[in-house]
Amino acid sequence: MRNTLGVEEDIMSKSGITRTILTASHRGEAIRVPFIEILGADDGPILTIVAGVHGSEYAGIEAAIRLSQITVPGELRGTLRIVPLCNLPAFLARAEVVCPVDGKNLNRVFPGDPQGTYSDVLADLVFTKVVEGSDYVLNVHGGDIFEALVPYVGIGECEQLELNKRCRELGRVYDLPFLVTFAGKRSASYGSLNTAAQTAGIPAILAEAGGEGVLAEEFVQVHLKGFSNVMKYLAMIEGKVVHENETKELTSDFWRITQEGIFYSKVTLGNYVETGDEIGILTDWFGETIEVLKAPRSAYILAIVTTPAARKDAVIYQVAY
Repeated sequence: MRNTLGVEEDIMSKSGITRTILTASHRGEAIRVPFIEILGADDGPILTIVAGVHGSEYAGIEAAIRLSQITVPGELRGTLRIVPLCNLPAFLARAEVVCPVDGKNLNRVFPGDPQGTYSDVLADLVFTKVVEGSDYVLNVHGGDIFEALVPYVGIGECEQLELNKRCRELGRVYDLPFLVTFAGKRSASYGSLNTAAQTAGIPAILAEAGGEGVLAEEFVQVHLKGFSNVMKYLAMIEGKVVHENETKELTSDFWRITQEGIFYSKVTLGNYVETGDEIGILTDWFGETIEVLKAPRSAYILAIVTTPAARKDAVIYQVAY
């Protein structure tokens, strides 16, 4: 078996599994990315799974690690590439959303820039060494420290209609309650890993399950089932795809707060709100009501910001309609 990336092989390489650390340098500071490649006994597609783009989204990270441990090369067709923990600085700092080295959201800078800041170089390393050459890509998330969410798959849209269709099929195979596209210009240009992969012509999805900085077994299992379904769908392993959800295909958007204060949510995760329904209360620092927030349109509540701290223009809900 050969290592398709040309990285240094370790003691596990003889069994068809290579574990290594991909490296780059930014202004003398080392960038490290754990990487596993599993070469199947028979030909098949190259599936790439990247978890931990946000370092505190633990369910996706744990599921990716477990997949690397339970996959048997002799029972695999094709190649499985896994980055179990993409953003090590954010993981070690227990940081929400951003990489603490440069304050950037890594899932907004793909495909990266080798001449940019730390996050740009990190994204470039992962994209050029792992994502490029893949046949399919899963951008795996787990809900951040400050949010609770309903598991969902997110997809971008591009001018290639057939590619959009393949992404949607892949998303349905992951089998989560919601399959959403992002409203407005976000789907075309906001720099997520899956959007960058799709722009390169690779079918890719974003999968979300987990949240609030908790490593919950329930959501680890959601991702593991999604991985298994995708691998069965691609004929990389034996078995039939398991469908347990009636997936709703909708458009996703974000509702934001208009001014700073203390925010109290008045909705239930996963529920459907009607236009004009009360969705929250904003108070000043003394507990006096500043504003009663109303739903601007009817929508499902996909994610709730569970901390009361409210900055002006900050997201309070992710919705789907």
